[in-house]
Amino acid sequence: MKKLLFLLLLPILSNAQADIERYKIYPTENIHTSLKLDTATGRIWQVQIGINKSSDAMITILSKIPLAEFESEIIEKHKRLTKEWEEEYKNNPDASPVDVKFFKPAPLEEFISVWDIAQNGRFKLYPTDNIYNFIMLDVIDGDTYQVQWSIEEENRIVLPIF
Repeated sequence: MKKLLFLLLLPILSNAQADIERYKIYPTENIHTSLKLDTATGRIWQVQIGINKSSDAMITILSKIPLAEFESEIIEKHKRLTKEWEEEYKNNPDASPVDVKFFKPAPLEEFISVWDIAQNGRFKLYPTDNIYNFIMLDVIDGDTYQVQWSIEEENRIVLPIF
């Protein structure tokens, strides 16, 4: 009976992730500026709409580095590192045994376990009383980040809060 119930619920459980949006737009208090969040990876863009003919609409990246990666990307990274290790150390007769052992990538299961796996809905933005700042929360790990948007590039940041 338990197996039958599980089989009946499996399609619902497997499609649950499909209902969560990958990208979300968060308004700021500036009527011309919004933030676009990739809820799976934590990447953020500043989106500005044009005011008139003298001002163009544009998208500016706030965070270039994803905070989580999809499992397929992590597996590809592991394959690349393993191939590089084999070429540089394992198949190199001049490589020292210490280097061969030291630089060998961890097994795939261990390698994946240290990465944050991207999934829709993992990251959310919360406004603060400062109109230029938001707090981004990783709802799985609880990690928090300060997100600051700005017209000036030098004032745009995404920083972890420890």
